[in-house]
Amino acid sequence: MSLAAEPQTAANPKMNPYKDGPFWGICFGHAFTHWYVASIYLLLPYIVMTYHFSVTQAGLLITLRSLFTALFAMPLGAITDMSRKKHRFLAASLFMVGLPFLFIGYIDQYLLFALLIIVMGIGNEFWHPASYTLLSSRYPSQRGLTFGYHAMASNLGDMLAPVVIGALILTYPWQEIIVWNFVPGVAFAIFILITLRKVNVQPSAGNSAAAGPNGIRDYLLGFAQLLKNKKVLFIALLSGIRAMAQSGLMVLLPMYLAIQVGLNPLWVGITMAVLQGGGLIASPIVGKMSDNQGPRKILTSLMVVTSIVLVAVALIRHEWVLVGTIAVLGFFLFAMRPVLQAWAMDSTDSKMTGTTTSLLFFIQALMGASS
Repeated sequence: MSLAAEPQTAANPKMNPYKDGPFWGICFGHAFTHWYVASIYLLLPYIVMTYHFSVTQAGLLITLRSLFTALFAMPLGAITDMSRKKHRFLAASLFMVGLPFLFIGYIDQYLLFALLIIVMGIGNEFWHPASYTLLSSRYPSQRGLTFGYHAMASNLGDMLAPVVIGALILTYPWQEIIVWNFVPGVAFAIFILITLRKVNVQPSAGNSAAAGPNGIRDYLLGFAQLLKNKKVLFIALLSGIRAMAQSGLMVLLPMYLAIQVGLNPLWVGITMAVLQGGGLIASPIVGKMSDNQGPRKILTSLMVVTSIVLVAVALIRHEWVLVGTIAVLGFFLFAMRPVLQAWAMDSTDSKMTGTTTSLLFFIQALMGASS
C-alpha cells in the first residue's frame, strides 16, 4: 500500500479502498478531529467544577460552537468545491481543532473558553466538505462502505479520547496534561499535506480557474439547483434530527455520570467510550448494507429502533443497565451517519459535493444547538 498517491482527478471504479493510502489517511485524520471534540466533552464537567461555571453555561459553550459552525459551514463548502487541493483544508482542520488545547489549561475566563471552543468547532467543519468530496470522487460506487469507515474512524477518536484523557486526569491535574493534546494534530496535519498532495478533485467549474467570475457564476447556479433538490433537503432534515439526539447525549451524559452518579474520570471516559463503541462496530457494516440494499430501507429500520431505544434510556433508572442500553443506542444512532451522507452524495451533482456536505452539517449544527 502506497501512502503517496499518484496524481488523480477522476474516479477509478476498480480502486480498492483497503489498498489505498489516501483513504486510510483521510480516515485516521478524521479520528484525530473527533479525538479533540471528545476530549472537550470529557473535560467539560471538570472545567465546570474547577471554575464554578453552571451547567447552563456549559451547555451554552456547546451551543455557541454549533451556531458558529453553522455560520461558517456553507462558505467553507463553497470554497472547498472551488478548489482542487482539498487536502489543504484537511490539514487546516487538524491544526485548528488542536490549537485551543495549547491555551485551555491556562485560562479561567468564560468568554475565552467560549472563543477557543468556537475555534475548535470551525476547525472541525473544515474537515467534512473536503473529506467527503475526496471519498465520494474516488469511490463513487462504494460511498456507503467508505463513508462507513470514515464514520468508524470518528467513533474511534470519540471512543479512545475519553478513556486516555480520563486515565491521565486520575494521575495529573487536567490543566497540566491537556497542553500535549495539541501535538498529534499538528503531526498528522503535516502527514496529510505530504501524503495527499497529489490527490486532486475537479473544482465546481470544471477547471483550475474555478475561482474566477465564470467559476463563481457556475457555482451559484449549482447552488441554486441544490436548494431546489427536495431529496437532499429531506436528507439534511433527517441528519439534523439525528444530530439533536447525539448532541443532547454528548453534553448531558458525562455531566450526569460525573456530577450526579459520582463516577471518577476514568469511568466517565469508559462509559462514553461504550457509546462510541456501538457506532465503531455499526458504521462500516451498515454502510456496506446501504450500498447493496439502498439507503431508504436501511434508514427506516435504524430510525425506528433508535426511537425505541431513546425512550428506553429516558425510563431506565439503574446506572449499569443504562450504560448497556446506551451501547445499543450508540450502535443504531451512529450507524445512520454514513447512510445519510452516502445517500446525499448519490442525490447531488458531483461538483457540489462539498457544499452538499456543508448543507448537511449546517442543518445538523442548527438543530444540534437547539437540543
